[in-house]
Amino acid sequence: MSLYSALPSRMEMRVDRAVLLSSIAAVVVGTAFVVAQDRTADQGVYTSAQAARGGTAFEAHCVSCHREGGNAPLLAGERFTKSFADSTLLSVFTTIQTTMPRQAPGSLTESEYLDILAHLLKLNGYPDGMTELTGTGLVDIKVPGKGGTLEFTLVHVVGCLSRTGRVWTLSKATEPVRTRAPEAATDEEAAELDGTPLGAKSFRLQQVYGAPSGWTGQKVAAKGFLTRSGSEERVNVTSMRTLTTACPE
Repeated sequence: MSLYSALPSRMEMRVDRAVLLSSIAAVVVGTAFVVAQDRTADQGVYTSAQAARGGTAFEAHCVSCHREGGNAPLLAGERFTKSFADSTLLSVFTTIQTTMPRQAPGSLTESEYLDILAHLLKLNGYPDGMTELTGTGLVDIKVPGKGGTLEFTLVHVVGCLSRTGRVWTLSKATEPVRTRAPEAATDEEAAELDGTPLGAKSFRLQQVYGAPSGWTGQKVAAKGFLTRSGSEERVNVTSMRTLTTACPE
């Protein structure tokens, strides 16, 4: 056998190259599919302008029922997370579209429902991004969560601050809501949080080395990582800010 007969022919090399390129293409397509399937709502899937439009639509069509003391559940905090954790945004969208407004489900446009969905994502602490939500992409985006738990997640809560010795407590507090920003609430965020009704939760605050100025008797917005010790819920605080509304006596 000659040296040349032992070498692969040009045709064989072309075939091998074609097989290699096909394999690479399959891997790339498969990887892209997995990435698309793994996309989550905390990756900036809506814009701030879309959420603002959604807030206006929500106030006009939804808030009369979905409010404190209303005849429909609040759509922020633990209720939202437990209801939709690990669901796709298409599932959330379909739920909204087929049940809201209560007296006329499905009566809004698709764009209005998408805007309301963006508003709910903002309300639950998911960050905005550069691209608006569209109907075609909803099936590929999931609401993150493991059975609805928020443990070890960065959250914000609003309540009444008190101190006993070295122990700081936030009582009459709201349900924890996921957030992406550990810093103290901005003026705009604080104004929105100030309107949040107090709740029935109580959190022991950890890593508190000093209270925000003017906190006595006032509502306080706290951010931190939610943990549990037995039945006690705790927040490892990253920031606090005093709000303008006074706590009830």
